[in-house]
Amino acid sequence: MQDPPQPTFKPHEPGTYVFEQGVRRLYVPAVLIALAFLGAGYALGRGGTAGLVIDGCVAVALLCLPILDRTRLNPDNWLSGYFGEKMVAALLEMLPESFQILHDITVASHGKKSNIDHVVVGPTGIWVIETKNWRGRFEQRGGDLFCNGVQRTSAVDQAVARATTVRHALDAAGCGVGWINVVVVSTKARVPNGRIDFPRATVTGASDLLPLIRPGKHILTAGAVGAVASVLGHSKN
Repeated sequence: MQDPPQPTFKPHEPGTYVFEQGVRRLYVPAVLIALAFLGAGYALGRGGTAGLVIDGCVAVALLCLPILDRTRLNPDNWLSGYFGEKMVAALLEMLPESFQILHDITVASHGKKSNIDHVVVGPTGIWVIETKNWRGRFEQRGGDLFCNGVQRTSAVDQAVARATTVRHALDAAGCGVGWINVVVVSTKARVPNGRIDFPRATVTGASDLLPLIRPGKHILTAGAVGAVASVLGHSKN
């Protein structure tokens, strides 16, 4: 029986995925507005019944705009995510040369695509990092993560799922690294005491990210670091 295809990884510049997603979300309202102006201009020139019909279609198109998901269309949301990833990328580039950093990794697995904000591979291990540029305050209630009173445990679950995909790919490639560290990093929202620990992930502030990664026992050799980075689609020259 043929083995299932292994996930593939393709790194990009930091923030590429969230920026492209934001641009795609603006396509629909931009097209509606453009058609509305074209239709109005044509209707004014045509007049009569045809003009009234076109005017009606234009009015309906414009009335539909407020129904669209304003959260998804708000440029502040995806621009905030974009600049948050850029900020974390700049911090990670301050790690020593013994660490390899990959950003905005597109993961193709079982016909579906997902995205990992950052992966760090170094002597102290492998770190899968999810960036959140939300405002306010994080807190832990039982086994759940909250930000400003809204449950955000899905952010932790998503990061853990991405790390699981990475681990399976590394196991299949013969790297056998075992444990992968999962981090949700907050660039704006305050994290009490600098970190919140869950069974399989840690939530921390941006200022505490490098002290979390850099120290610790060296568990990967330079050769192992290069091998892992190569599987994930990157190799330092």
